[in-house]
Amino acid sequence: MSTTRNNNALKILIGILFLLLLGLGAYTYKFYNELTANKTALSEEKAILRDELNDLLVNYNAELQTNKVLTSELREARNRIQNLLLRLETAENSQATLQTYRRELSLLRQQRDALRKKTDSLMLENALLVSQKSDVEAAFDQTVVQRDSLEQQNKALQDDLAKGSQLTVSKFKAEGVIMRRSGKTVPNDRVSRIDKLEICYTVNANALGKPGNHDFYIQVIDPRNNVIGEHVSLEFGENILIYSAYQEINYRNEEINSCVYINPAREEFLPGIYRVNLFENDRLLSNSVLELE
Repeated sequence: MSTTRNNNALKILIGILFLLLLGLGAYTYKFYNELTANKTALSEEKAILRDELNDLLVNYNAELQTNKVLTSELREARNRIQNLLLRLETAENSQATLQTYRRELSLLRQQRDALRKKTDSLMLENALLVSQKSDVEAAFDQTVVQRDSLEQQNKALQDDLAKGSQLTVSKFKAEGVIMRRSGKTVPNDRVSRIDKLEICYTVNANALGKPGNHDFYIQVIDPRNNVIGEHVSLEFGENILIYSAYQEINYRNEEINSCVYINPAREEFLPGIYRVNLFENDRLLSNSVLELE
């Protein structure tokens, strides 16, 4: 009888061990499948990152072929991308590591956008300077008397520039606003809600600046490349400026804050990117970009 009980206990023990082994096998199989799937997903994410970095690298190479303004900054950014690609090839396939590379890719894209905006600003200012230089050179060749006069004017202008007599601006900002009945404005970036564009800037203090009335022109270009607002053309020699709003500021060599409101010619704003330029006469003082949704 004791032998029978022992045999039964042994069978039960064997059964329990079999069930445990069966459960362990099922868990091992599930764990293996999950591990394989995770490795596959991480490999795919790494491949996507590699492709996006290569696309960004191609973009920078093309920009270097045409952009002669910010060559050193573009090369530096391109080198960062190349180094990132080399590090990515040998990096481990972990979620934390790939997230780090994803953040670096986002920063590189932000840097690219910032360089594009800076290039547009420099090219606009350079085009205006080239136009002004052509006007001066054409007038310079008319007569000996005019040449002497222009030389004196040019020397006087250089002396003024050397002293920093030209006015400068800061805190240049453009935003969409909702107009309350009380006269208070509330910033908003949705075209369906805003009533006007508010353009604000500060004319900086300058002890060497020329006091008196100064003419400032605000130019707002909508997503369709149209100048909105008053849309008035003004000639400066051979240069033509189309402006959205005009302000006359009585300058007394002290800091002055100024704002102006812009309405479109029609009763609605368009979604997209708006470029805003500020001129004193035909001299570009500052520019900004506004995006409306």
